[in-house]
Amino acid sequence: MRIDRERGSMPLAMLLTLVGMMLSALLVPMVITQVRSTTDDVHRVHALAAAQAGLDVALGHIRAANDGSGNGVLGSLPCGPLTGSVGVGGTARYQVTITYYNADPRGHNSTWLAAHDINCYTGGGADSTPAYALLTSQGTDVATGTIGTVPGRTLQGTYTFKTTNANISGGLIHVYKTATSTDLCLDAGSGSPAAGTNVQMQPCTAGSITQKFAYEPNLNLVLVSSQTTAQPLGMCLDAGTPQAAGKVVAFQPCASTTLPQQQWSQNDGANFQGTADGHTLDGFCFNVQSPNVAGSFVILGALSAGKCGGNYDNQQTFMPEASAGAGAAGASTGQLVNFNEFGRCLDVTNQDVTYAYMIAWPCKQAPDPTYVLWNQKWALPSIATGASSATGKITTTKSPTAYCLRSPLSTVAGTYVDVTPCPSGTLPANLTWTVSGDTGSYTTSYRIMDSSGYCLAPTDPNASPPDLFPSGLLISKIVVVACDGNTLEKWNAPPGIVPAPPLKDIGEQ
Repeated sequence: MRIDRERGSMPLAMLLTLVGMMLSALLVPMVITQVRSTTDDVHRVHALAAAQAGLDVALGHIRAANDGSGNGVLGSLPCGPLTGSVGVGGTARYQVTITYYNADPRGHNSTWLAAHDINCYTGGGADSTPAYALLTSQGTDVATGTIGTVPGRTLQGTYTFKTTNANISGGLIHVYKTATSTDLCLDAGSGSPAAGTNVQMQPCTAGSITQKFAYEPNLNLVLVSSQTTAQPLGMCLDAGTPQAAGKVVAFQPCASTTLPQQQWSQNDGANFQGTADGHTLDGFCFNVQSPNVAGSFVILGALSAGKCGGNYDNQQTFMPEASAGAGAAGASTGQLVNFNEFGRCLDVTNQDVTYAYMIAWPCKQAPDPTYVLWNQKWALPSIATGASSATGKITTTKSPTAYCLRSPLSTVAGTYVDVTPCPSGTLPANLTWTVSGDTGSYTTSYRIMDSSGYCLAPTDPNASPPDLFPSGLLISKIVVVACDGNTLEKWNAPPGIVPAPPLKDIGEQ
């Protein structure tokens, strides 16, 4: 009996041993899997940290694009991609792309993003002043391989710029380009010309400091690079006094008290016309001495000799870029200046009230704003004290008839804003506009909205393809668009209205 019991216990021991071995075998892959999972989690954490570091680096580069006095420098904005490593001796690294926009990119699909970005030049510098930057940062903890093709994580965030048209960055001033002529611009020859240096015409070069002029509210034309700590007002274009036909336009120090001989008004014929008394326009305008010849000086031509107010040509007709500034134009002159294209004003095309659309034309000037032509002068609904908006008609008067601004009440391509004689009686919906001042909200401030809730705006010159007026230099047509806070929608906005919050809406893609 004892022998039988001993024999019966042996299979049980073997079974327990076998079960233990099987459990051990099962636990080995589970432990290995857990180790691998932990390793993968560490890599993902490192990749996410690298992506965040990339956003921080890109934000630092954007904020560093300034002149040391808090003013942004358009030509210093980074274009990317920015790349780098995180930590010492580690494998984590990042790559950041930066894309600039006039409108808020949040919520838009890839097609919209590709169609509305602002061109950024190799080596840095955006083509125009952006309102937003979209930062996309890819991080990885893989030591080799192209980022984006190896495992990693991606973060995206939107930065809103604080912009202002008080510190005008400046723009080029082109002479009108005919079908056969060279694109020539006013040129100083250096960034700090000596007094008496003649201005000349040279092939236009985007971003050139010798060609970047600011059109100031006192009607001075100032070389931006000449404005220094030692000479804050800079160097102005000046043809001496008294003005006379054939006098050469040269640089002289801008006077602290505005001198009539340094005031230049862009008149109805796109001429830069002078003044002898700081009140009325005189009979002399800028003329290219030798049209279509690089190095030619600019002299004064006489109205009496047909050298002012003639047909557009490459001798007397000048086209400043929108970024050069609005001169004296603004609410006080009865003009509507676009905030994004701040050298452009709402204009009845060719002074023709039957034209199919209106345009954003270079703001017309005069030493006395009462002399600005009717087709850029507008009467708006009056905003009551304590209110932030008013509703009614917007009119211009071609004596003796008042014409009302008319909305197509549609954002369909090819539909435009125009004018029509103002009716008597109840104002129809397509002639009714709500004009906003400071509402306390950036998005809704300084916009002009029709009765369908669409906002008045110029067509985007950076669109592909752009919808532009065939004459002039990047002249937008006037439309209504879905309101989204875009700077193109803002009119007669004061400097510094765009807020500058930190990077926001960061999310993983």
